Amino acid sequence: MLNSQEIELDVPFQMELLPVLTGSVEQSLQAFGLGRAETLHLTLAVEEMYSFLAPQTQSGQRMRLTCSYRGYYAEVVCRFHQHSLPMEVFNITSSVAADDEKSLAEMGLLLAARTVDQLRINAEDNWMNVHFIKEKRYPESLGALEDTTQFQTAFQNREMDSELLKQFAKRVTGKYGSLAPSFFHYPGKVVDMVESGEYGVILLTDNRRNVGGGIIWRQGSKLAEAFGPVVFCQASRLPEHIVENFMSKLARTSQVCIVIKKPTPELPDGYFEALADNQTAVYRQLEEDNGAVAYIHPGLAEFLSNGYRKLFLPRQIHEVTYEGEALPPCSAFSTQLDPGRKQARLTSLWVGVDAVQTLQDHIRALRMEGFDEISFHLDLAEPEQAGLGPALLETGFVPQWILPWGGRGDLLV
Repeated sequence: MLNSQEIELDVPFQMELLPVLTGSVEQSLQAFGLGRAETLHLTLAVEEMYSFLAPQTQSGQRMRLTCSYRGYYAEVVCRFHQHSLPMEVFNITSSVAADDEKSLAEMGLLLAARTVDQLRINAEDNWMNVHFIKEKRYPESLGALEDTTQFQTAFQNREMDSELLKQFAKRVTGKYGSLAPSFFHYPGKVVDMVESGEYGVILLTDNRRNVGGGIIWRQGSKLAEAFGPVVFCQASRLPEHIVENFMSKLARTSQVCIVIKKPTPELPDGYFEALADNQTAVYRQLEEDNGAVAYIHPGLAEFLSNGYRKLFLPRQIHEVTYEGEALPPCSAFSTQLDPGRKQARLTSLWVGVDAVQTLQDHIRALRMEGFDEISFHLDLAEPEQAGLGPALLETGFVPQWILPWGGRGDLLV
């Protein structure tokens, strides 16, 4: 990352060391440049996690803390020996009962989950990692730019320029309003996203530095996920020039493939193929895919096999079934919301025996809040997640498309 800072701290589980831990988190994040309010939220999350674990851990056990700053967000990872956490408190549907001592004891973890923007949990070997992510606050744009500019006819590709990026963001919100990804409503955030190195952008301007069109994308380990192309004038072949510049730039990187979810009407024909029948996502392979393993429940295996065949992707499909083995009592799901577009995306934090009921509770709560498009992203590289197949089908989810390399492995959407 171009704008990345990180520190690590290794602390024994001793409550008298809590001020050392929280002080280090607070001072580090503020020194990196995170705002005071966001810093306090992350510090609270760490404090509650440590305070819950410390009284229950064996002598000599420690927490390894990693604080990272990526320019537009900060992430704190708490790493400790695998422990029985009450996973249900991390669901958006969880609540605290005032007359239940166990519930009150877990209230701190619930607060920790509520104060951050994203939460991820993963286990490896005998270790557990809890990721708390908080985004930097930005002022919302004071006004969108309408398509009234008189553009010159010649356009050229511009290098990274903060003022052009802000202009691009304002033109996107002027054209698409609430249908645009939420980050476009914060032009300063768009600048920091690109400066961080996690995002790339192509902008084409006329000789008066008016942005006539562009495309922005997030760079993963193998997948580039893009929004665009967006065009603000009727110049000949401008969408084609944007896409060709985009693919030429990605050809010089480690990206294996490109996906555009909800492509714009300006997307030219012939450059991408549909991932979904209703054209809600399109795909382009950039280089040879060397294959991977996909874990899936038999109830979804046929859809997966057909999807891989259409995409000509070499995959070894392993069917996973429940055969009576012990499972955790509670499931937990992470929820990412886009209120402007009324979209909610669920992913798995932890798979337990109550998956059906927990999913039903999430769907009910999201419907009541007005979210009419609820998707679930199932990571096919995680054998444990394959066990969610029956619960997803029972609660009404229907497989739509495969997103190659969208997570640790492919995602089934």
